[in-house]
Amino acid sequence: MAGRICLIKSVLNSLPLYYMSVFTVPKGITKAISSINRCFLWKGTSNSHGICKVAWHKAIKSKPLGGLELGSIHSKNLALMFKWLWNLDKGVVGGWQELILRKYRPHFANGLPVFAGSLSPTWRGMVSAISLNHSIAAPFQSNVGFKVGDGRNIRFWSDSWLGYAAPLQFMFPRLYNLYLQQSLSVAEVHNPTDNSINLSWRRPLRSRELCMSESLIAEVECGLVFSDGEESKI
Repeated sequence: MAGRICLIKSVLNSLPLYYMSVFTVPKGITKAISSINRCFLWKGTSNSHGICKVAWHKAIKSKPLGGLELGSIHSKNLALMFKWLWNLDKGVVGGWQELILRKYRPHFANGLPVFAGSLSPTWRGMVSAISLNHSIAAPFQSNVGFKVGDGRNIRFWSDSWLGYAAPLQFMFPRLYNLYLQQSLSVAEVHNPTDNSINLSWRRPLRSRELCMSESLIAEVECGLVFSDGEESKI
């Protein structure tokens, strides 16, 4: 049994890795791979079912959860594709990131790219599987944060960089709708001369909106700390 588990992890689950890192694996293929793994685990062959001693959804769990740590093919496929979206805003000059950013020009919502135009079949599959999947996108956006470096690669409104669970656009939605340039970075909003925040509005703010603006400025000036290190997601 131990030898079969090693072979499943090192061979059967590794063969489709390249495909799974780029394309969305159809449900039928996922079931077929899982069936081959299941048959080999219990019987030693790929086409003959043995007596299943443990339910498969339990066998693929990690050992602390009582499983054999075989892993889910579907979850592995999503994780491998998510890697591309996670690394897209790294800003590597001359890398694949620069090519995708120039071609599709996405905007980012707290670390997750949002595409407006038409995409290639490969990128459309990844975006549909990750960004449009609320069970993945929503927990990601509510838990990701940013460590501020020089502030040039962190968006002031749409990234969560103040240590809160939500970006400023959700904490101050009315002010966000009134702001002129919603895609500005933290560095572009910050004035290093007097360490103040420069905010430009579409129209003069009313009394209630002025109070919101003062609260926003107080939050930012209290929590904004620049560092010498690289900016990163946390």
